[in-house]
Amino acid sequence: MKTSISKIFKKLRYVNLLILISVLLFLMAFSKYKNTWPHPIPCRIKNSTNPDLFIMTLGDVKTKLSQGIYYPEKDLIILNNGSKITNYYKDTLKIRYFKAIDKIDFPLPPSGWCSWYYYYQEISADEIKKNAKWLAENLKEYGGIYCQIDDGWQGTGHGLGENRDWTTIDKRFPEGMKELATYIRELGLLPGIWLAPHGQSNREVVDKWKTFLLKEDRTTASDTWEGTYLIDPTASDADKYIKDLFNTLADKWGYDYFKIDGQPIVINEYKNKQSFMNNPEGEPVELYRQTLNTIREAIGEERYLLGCWGTPLDGIGIMNGSRTGGDVFLDWDEGFITAVNATMSNYFLHNIAWYCDSDVMCLRSPLTMDMARAWATLQGLTGQGLMDSDRLMDLSPERVEIMKRIYPAVDIRPLDLFPSKRNKKIWDLKINHLDRNYDVAGCFNYDKNKTDVVHLNWEELGLPANTKVHVFDFWNEEYLGCWEKGYFAHLAPASCQVLTLMLAKEIPQLISTNRHITQGWIDLIECNYDKKNNIYSGESHVIGNDTYELRFVFPREGKTYRIKSAEAENMEVVINNHQGWASVRFTSPESKKISWKVIFEPTEIYTYPVNKPYKINVEPLGFNGVKLSWFPNYYLTAGYNVYYNNELLGMTPESNVILRNLNFSENDSIEISAVWYDGTESKTKTSVKIELNKFYPDEIFLSDIEPNSATAGWGGTHKNDEAIDNRPLIIGDKTYSKGIGTHAVSDIEYSLKGFYKKFTTEVGLDAYSLKCKQGTVVFQVFGDDKLLWESRVLKYSDPAKPIDIDISGVDILRLHVGDAGDGIDYDHANWGNAKIGK
Repeated sequence: MKTSISKIFKKLRYVNLLILISVLLFLMAFSKYKNTWPHPIPCRIKNSTNPDLFIMTLGDVKTKLSQGIYYPEKDLIILNNGSKITNYYKDTLKIRYFKAIDKIDFPLPPSGWCSWYYYYQEISADEIKKNAKWLAENLKEYGGIYCQIDDGWQGTGHGLGENRDWTTIDKRFPEGMKELATYIRELGLLPGIWLAPHGQSNREVVDKWKTFLLKEDRTTASDTWEGTYLIDPTASDADKYIKDLFNTLADKWGYDYFKIDGQPIVINEYKNKQSFMNNPEGEPVELYRQTLNTIREAIGEERYLLGCWGTPLDGIGIMNGSRTGGDVFLDWDEGFITAVNATMSNYFLHNIAWYCDSDVMCLRSPLTMDMARAWATLQGLTGQGLMDSDRLMDLSPERVEIMKRIYPAVDIRPLDLFPSKRNKKIWDLKINHLDRNYDVAGCFNYDKNKTDVVHLNWEELGLPANTKVHVFDFWNEEYLGCWEKGYFAHLAPASCQVLTLMLAKEIPQLISTNRHITQGWIDLIECNYDKKNNIYSGESHVIGNDTYELRFVFPREGKTYRIKSAEAENMEVVINNHQGWASVRFTSPESKKISWKVIFEPTEIYTYPVNKPYKINVEPLGFNGVKLSWFPNYYLTAGYNVYYNNELLGMTPESNVILRNLNFSENDSIEISAVWYDGTESKTKTSVKIELNKFYPDEIFLSDIEPNSATAGWGGTHKNDEAIDNRPLIIGDKTYSKGIGTHAVSDIEYSLKGFYKKFTTEVGLDAYSLKCKQGTVVFQVFGDDKLLWESRVLKYSDPAKPIDIDISGVDILRLHVGDAGDGIDYDHANWGNAKIGK
C-alpha cells in the first residue's frame, strides 16, 4: 500500500507545519505495506470450532483458520476447496452499494477527541480550547490529532430538531467557529465538527433557498429530529444549498472532519414524504446518495466524512467511515456493551468498505480501571475510529496511561467477514511484523457481577497443537509462562486480559514492547537476532519522555538466558532479569528513532518439586459446561495442568477453571496436576469422574443455565432474572423472580441434548413498555429449527401469555422475539418463569 506524493501534498495544503509533523507520525504505520490496497486478504465466512472466537489481522498474516481468500476489487471469495462466492458483500451480506474502501487520503482511521459524551450540549469555545490544548500537549505525538466539536455550537445551543440553524453560532462561541478551528490548527491538530446537514430550523433560511420539503400551505412536510425542515433533494437549488453550507464549514471556517448525524432519518423521510418533493419520481435512496455526493464534492476527497445514527449503510462508497451502533453511556452495560454490540454486528465492514466507528471511548470514573482497560482494549485490538470523549485534563495519570497505549488506531481488519450474533469473549488479533508472528488475544468478561474463566486453546487459535507458547500479560506487564495446549485466563467481573502469544523457540525472543497494544507494530522499525553472539539489536521510534520497554522471553527448559548488558545510544538503560524473561527500559528526552542492542548470556532456571493438588469439586454449568475447583497447594507451584479424558487442555494459574462446550458421557474423567515454570508436573494427578445425573436435573429454570448463544436488538444480549434494563421482571401486574429479560429482535439458544420433554413460561412485554405505552412483539419457540409455538402480536398493554409446550427429543431450544414488523423501539420482552422439565 502506498500514498502518492501528490496526494500527501494535496492534504498538506490544509495544514500547518505542526500538523505536518502529526500527519507524518500518523502515516508511519501506513508505510509498512509492500502491496497496494485493495489486495487479497484471508477470511472466514463462518465460525469454526469455537463460537466465542473473533479474529482480526494486522500485516501479511497467514493462518490455517482462514477459510478462503477475499478479493475486494472483485467482491469475490475463493474458498480453500476452490469454490467461489461472487458478489459476497453485495449479495451475501446485502451491502447494496459495496465498494472497497479508498485509503489514499485516509490510510488509517481517525484518532482524537470528541466533545459530546462529556459536555453534550453544555459546551463552549473555552472548554473546547482547554481540551484541545491538553490533546496537543499529551496525545498528539501518540497519534491523537483530531479535535471534534459536537452538538451545541449552532443556533441557540440547545434543543433537537428545532435547533438546526447552521447559519447562527451560539453565544458561547463569541469569536465564531472559524477562530476556534484556527486555534485548533495552531496546536498542530485537525478540527472536526458535528451537524445534521439535511435539516434546518431557521425559517428565513428555508424561505431564502426554497429547497425544503413543504406542504401546499408552506408549512413543513417533515418535522423530525433531523430538523424542523428537511432538504428536498430534487429541488433545483438543493445542490447549491448543500455546497454553500459545506463550503462555509470547510473552506471559510477550516474544518477537516465532518460528523453528519441522523442519516437513516433522512432516508426514511425521503421514502415516506416523496409526494412533497419537487420531482417525486426519483428512487429515494439514490436521491439521498446524491446529497452525499454533493457534500463530498464540496469538502473534497481530503476531508473526512463520518456517517452517524445507527448504521447508514446507504452511505458506503461515499462516507469514509460511519458509526455502527447506538449512542454509548458512561456505563458498562449501556456504554461499553453497546460498543461491543456494534463491533460484533458490523465489524465485517471495517477497513474493507469503510472505517467502522463503534462510538467513542470513555475512560473516566465511575468506570473502574478494569472497565477502562476493557474499553481501551476494544478500540486497540480492532483499529476502529478512535475518539475519546472525556474531559481530558481531569483524567488521572493511570487513565491517561491506558489511553496512550492504544493511540493511534492502526491498519487492523477482520478475518471474520460475517456479523456475529453473540458477544464473543476471545478477540484474537494476529500480527505479522518484521517476521515477528504473534497473537494479541483479548479475553473479556462482560458480566458485572461474576468472575469468569476463558480458555485459550492453541489449536482453536490456529497455533500448532503440540507446541509450547509464551504468554505475556500486556496490561499487567508480566510474563505468565510458556505452556502446551492452552491457557486459562481468570477474569474479574467487568474486565479483560490482553495476552500476547508467541510460539516458543530455543533462543531469546522479543515478545512485547510497551508503546502500543499491538506491541511492536507502531514502534519497531527493525529487529534482528545474532544467534552466534547472543545479541538482539534493532531500531524503534520512541516518544519523548515516555519510558520505552522491550520484553524478552527465553526457552522454558534446557539452555536458558538472562540479559548481560544493553545499550540504547547514549541513554541510561535499566535491565530487569526475571525467571524466564527480562526487560530493558530507557527514556529518550525527545521523540526520535533510537538504535538499541541487548546482549544475553546463559543462566540456570530455578526449579521446585511440585506436589499434586487435592479434592476436586465439580459444579455443573448448564448442560455442556462444568466449573472445577480444588484445594490450592500449600507449597510452591506455577499453576495446574487440566486434563479431560486424558487429554491436556492447558494450564491455569489458579485452583479453579471453567470448561465449556463439552459433550458429556457417563465415563468422562477430569485430572489435575501441579506444574512448575519449566513444564515439570507433579508425579501423580488428582482425578474425578463425571456424574451425568447431576448435569440434567428433573427440572431447571433456563435463567440458571448458560445459553449456547444469545442476541438482542438493544441492551446487550439478555438478562437472567431481571429485565433487559436491569429492573425487576414484570409483565402487566405480575412480578417474576425467575425468568429472562431481552429486547426484540432476540434469539436465545440452549442445548438440551434431548433430555427434556416440557417447556413452560409466561411471556409478554415488560413494565417499561407499558409505562411508555409503546411496543409490539411476537414470541416464537423453535426446537431444532422447527417452529413449536408462536404468539399473536402482543402489545404493551397485554397481560402475560402462559405457554406449555412439548419439547420431547429437542436438542437446540431457541427462544425468539420478533419486532412485529414495526421496528424495535420499546420492545422490552420477558420470558417469565421459563423452565424445562423431564
